[in-house]
Amino acid sequence: MITISGLTKKFGAFEALKGIDLHVNKGEIYGFLGQNGAGKTTTMNILAGLSRPTAGTCQVNGWDLAKVTHPGDLHIGYLPEEPSFYPWLTGRETLEYLGSRWPKGPVKDRVQEMLNWVGLSEAAHRRVGGYSRGMRQRLGMAAALFYDAELILLDEPSSALDPEGRSDVLSLILDMKARGKTVFLSTHILNDAERVCDRVGILAQGKMVLEKSLETLIADNVKSLYDVVAPGEGITRDLLKSLEELPGILRVEAAGDKISISVDSPDREGKALLAFFAQTGLKIQSFALRRATLEDIFLEEVGKNGH
Repeated sequence: MITISGLTKKFGAFEALKGIDLHVNKGEIYGFLGQNGAGKTTTMNILAGLSRPTAGTCQVNGWDLAKVTHPGDLHIGYLPEEPSFYPWLTGRETLEYLGSRWPKGPVKDRVQEMLNWVGLSEAAHRRVGGYSRGMRQRLGMAAALFYDAELILLDEPSSALDPEGRSDVLSLILDMKARGKTVFLSTHILNDAERVCDRVGILAQGKMVLEKSLETLIADNVKSLYDVVAPGEGITRDLLKSLEELPGILRVEAAGDKISISVDSPDREGKALLAFFAQTGLKIQSFALRRATLEDIFLEEVGKNGH
């Protein structure tokens, strides 16, 4: 659905994008990750046909952007970071205005369908100027999907929302995928990306530093470290010393009722640790190989690139 090669964008002497490459497959949620100022919104504006690149090629929804004369030709849905609506219109009137060219039946029926989808039916009669930020974002999601586009671009859709608002937006994004849509999601909120994305690309200082499926990325970054939680008084200095003397144990750290054990080989030492704790009779509440989070990986990759 999206293929970018060598994409560059300059603003005077400032190079915002430095030859980025990425690919978005049909039917997936692609997380475009980066810190504020990394170049995400610049990329989104180019993909939406609102800005021209300095160099490079972009294929969006089957279109070569160099040959597109009007953004509407792309037949995509686009939600900018801060969607703006006429504050004096109601939610229903807003969608009726934006969806006036709906070709597949009565516009009012489609408006009601979208209001139901984003959970704004009861607020449809209220003026948009009185909507909360979360409600405006949901209205923006309805507008982005109104014409049933196959490709949806979302620029920081959950930014500045409270936890409930973020959860609502993420649920709508997952539902877009369930409807067969392809979603290109720009965000700096890594927990959100980890909850919904199939693949991610990390942008740092205008350059792509990583692009992988989320499943592969997490699997490749499983840390060789076991976390053991043992409530009570069983964690003693003698126990920790015995742990340190086991073959393949690199480091043992304890805090409260938790022990973190760095190992040479997760499979081999994991079995040895289970046998060790079984012999001690220590009451174990949990025993788990630590899973790297997307935030861990992001910080590591961005750190390699000068941040």
